[in-house]
Amino acid sequence: MSERVTFLSAGISQELDSRLAKLGITEPTAVQEKVIPVIAEGNHVIFQSETGTGKTFAYLLPLVQKLENSAKSENSAGKDIKLVIIAPTYELASQIKAMTQSITDLKTELCIGGAPISRQIELLKKKPAIVIGNPARIMELIHLKKIKTNGIQAIVYDEAD
Repeated sequence: MSERVTFLSAGISQELDSRLAKLGITEPTAVQEKVIPVIAEGNHVIFQSETGTGKTFAYLLPLVQKLENSAKSENSAGKDIKLVIIAPTYELASQIKAMTQSITDLKTELCIGGAPISRQIELLKKKPAIVIGNPARIMELIHLKKIKTNGIQAIVYDEAD
């Protein structure tokens, strides 16, 4: 009989595991079981899986855990953007933001085309740890020097195909 895999055994903290349990998520999916430890070790990874298999949490959980741990140990919260997630559509970017906010209190902002850039620049002044957006808007904000890249610890390209 094989041992039951849990988020804890995949390397996720008790705190994040408890937040997931409140969402009714108690066991990692196959893709999460494979990807979480790889990302938690700091490795680069490219993976694909069918829709609905938990890809977003597969990368979010270890990255959020790392950001929360570094914010506690270094008191670095509120200084630089640490994580940029790039998604091709407004809908996916919005969904990723909602999922991120369901598991962490880290400040998260959405920067997408079609929305007023001036408003997004104002939101960036609040020093979010995580920025989620479309490729063109993220690049525009970098070129305008509103997103500084020197503090970024991870970049995720969601649906890069």
